[in-house]
Amino acid sequence: MNFTEYLRELAYPARSFGTAISLISFFLLLSLASAAGVLGLWLAFLVLPALFRYLILLVQARARGVEAAPVGAEYFSPVASLWTLYVFVPMVFVGLGWRLTDEFFGVGAGMLFGLLAAAIIPAMMAVLAITQSPAQSLNPVALWTLVRETGAGYLFGPATFILALLVPRFPGWIPDWLQSLAELYLVFAFFAVTGATMRRRKLIEEVYIDEPLQAESETQLSDLDKQRTGILNHAYGFVSRGNREGGLKHIYTWLREDPSPEQAWAWFFEQMLKWEQERSALFFAQCYLSRLLAIGEPVKAVKLVLRCQTLDETFRPLRDDIPATIDAALHSGNTALADALKRL
Repeated sequence: MNFTEYLRELAYPARSFGTAISLISFFLLLSLASAAGVLGLWLAFLVLPALFRYLILLVQARARGVEAAPVGAEYFSPVASLWTLYVFVPMVFVGLGWRLTDEFFGVGAGMLFGLLAAAIIPAMMAVLAITQSPAQSLNPVALWTLVRETGAGYLFGPATFILALLVPRFPGWIPDWLQSLAELYLVFAFFAVTGATMRRRKLIEEVYIDEPLQAESETQLSDLDKQRTGILNHAYGFVSRGNREGGLKHIYTWLREDPSPEQAWAWFFEQMLKWEQERSALFFAQCYLSRLLAIGEPVKAVKLVLRCQTLDETFRPLRDDIPATIDAALHSGNTALADALKRL
């Protein structure tokens, strides 16, 4: 990301109709909650989770370079995309931490705390958007991987975060409502910039950050990988002799018994991509996609489709899965993929 691109993303909440409508809607709802006293707490409990969901999906949309859809009723569901609520944790930590540091140790210490927070929060939000895992957003290896892959463009994220922190430091010279709107605008701009820093390297589609292994289960997982490798090698024997259906059936049989099926599906897909006959992995991916759609993982499903299409642009979901894949693409903010699937 260069400086011109940064300015465009900084202005994105104003120049995007869907995001501008969402910004105004959240501003009005939060203003109402603030003015309603005790009753406003109930409204805040409804509005804030929807805001967090929208912000993290804004990261995903801008990372793909697509327009973020306006906020809809589905964002206000109390059980939808619970992982997105983790956005609340670092934001509260930074706000309280900066205030307490400033109060007890002085302005200089407060500014230093703000700078340290600004350096790491964009990486946390980006990793959360990619992996949908709060635990991974705290993983130093995952954070460093993100920063390294993003390069110098990563610095635009911290710069915008600092800008958002500085606005409350200048009260009195603008009306309170305008200051509140400016604060919310910069929060939206920060998440848009964070997504855009990943766009050039297509990190939202290509970067896969492994789930950390628990120390006590490393031996067990190693043994499990050995069993999976045996199944994979046996399946390759079928495929290499022209019996792709038999090879895939052998893997599917094992997957019904694997103790960690979600990890297993991803593992087999990654390993099959290393075969000389790469097309077998794409047939496997169609069934993998069906599973992701069935268990309610729309973002992972869309990422799988996009990855397969980079390997073979003719890749398509199974016909029965096309409507659900269109819905998943729309849910993830990838209108280009949804439009392409509608033409099938």
